Amino acid sequence: MRITLQKQDLLVVDDCLPTAAFAGICAAVDNGEYHSVHARRWDRAWRLWDGAPLRGRSVHYDPGGVLAPGAVNYPTCGVVDDFIDTVREITRKYPTVAGSEGVDWLAMFLSPWLYPIGSALSMHRDGGAYSGAFTYFAHRTWRLHWGGELLVLDDPPDDDGDPSVRSTTPQELDRAAWLSEDYDDFSTGIATCVFPRPNRLVLLGPARPHTIRRVDPNAGAHVRASLAGFFVRR
Repeated sequence: MRITLQKQDLLVVDDCLPTAAFAGICAAVDNGEYHSVHARRWDRAWRLWDGAPLRGRSVHYDPGGVLAPGAVNYPTCGVVDDFIDTVREITRKYPTVAGSEGVDWLAMFLSPWLYPIGSALSMHRDGGAYSGAFTYFAHRTWRLHWGGELLVLDDPPDDDGDPSVRSTTPQELDRAAWLSEDYDDFSTGIATCVFPRPNRLVLLGPARPHTIRRVDPNAGAHVRASLAGFFVRR
């Protein structure tokens, strides 16, 4: 495990899991069951032109019982337990990124994701009910020209400028996650580009706008596979 990048609200960890644990996660992601993010209704986190990413069943780390039932609960006696423990360890060592367990957040949940060619996730921020988020790349191979990069805007996390994020009520905070088309008028226009390197973990604070770039046709039958989740505020 090594820290590749550490910035305000952003941490990139390479070789996150030992080789055997990484192989186990990849196998579990390969064999999971998935459905479209729009299977029940239009999930507005993805705009209509963002394609059709696939989501697997969620896993909850919820020692205090604050999350709604219906997911698989830690410990699962499976390979994902080691991953959850690793994420918890990293948040303990770097609490300024996404907060500390028991202080800033009480639970986390995660799901496996598959982004086939043509799929993306538009610019947004997580915030609201979450102290931060994480993404772990669980594909065995990813090439430079296959797309799927995570772009994290370098804008200061003080929400100055964009009227879409001046909000006070829970409903307004929820809507503010999806940045308006005018946000670029207030942005510095500078971003950190994180390639989806296998066995890489990205830890992200709540205020950073970010986007997943479209998976390129060069990827062919390969999918951008990940475990992604959130830390639920106390």
